[in-house]
Amino acid sequence: IDVGITTFVALSDGTFVDNPRPYENAQRRLGTAQRTVARRHRGSKRRRKAIAILRRQHDQVHRVRLDFHHKTARGIVQRFDSIAVEDLNIKGLAQMRLAKQVHDAGWAQFTGILESKAESAAREFFRVDPRGTSQECSGCGETVWKSLAVRIHECPRCGVVEDRDVNAAKNVQR
Repeated sequence: IDVGITTFVALSDGTFVDNPRPYENAQRRLGTAQRTVARRHRGSKRRRKAIAILRRQHDQVHRVRLDFHHKTARGIVQRFDSIAVEDLNIKGLAQMRLAKQVHDAGWAQFTGILESKAESAAREFFRVDPRGTSQECSGCGETVWKSLAVRIHECPRCGVVEDRDVNAAKNVQR
């Protein structure tokens, strides 16, 4: 499994799972609720009601994300006997430019749920070092440097042409 932001998960068999982006979809409602709380006087009953509405909005985002993670993990565990996931430094990634998208995807929560479901279903679960997984060719092992903007992996040595995330997922599997 190769996790990402544009597609939530890319599997080594070429399957993609789209990212539902629950926080991004709820941002307008959350912003409106937050402004309503900010306009209310501290300690007032109307402010407590506005805070309760804001809390429900955040809870809904959390529930949508959690439901998506459970359903996706269950589908993966049912399909595969052996599961390998990149062991990403998520805390480090969450402090960079794409922090909001990393938090919205919830990779740490997903991998924890996936590991738990794999263990309960007696499946093998591995965490793999992510270094070089998207730069190496899954066909011949040649290192083909590419920037993050390049989404297609093309190997000049063996001629493999495939999506960058699928190539990385195959390398994680290997």
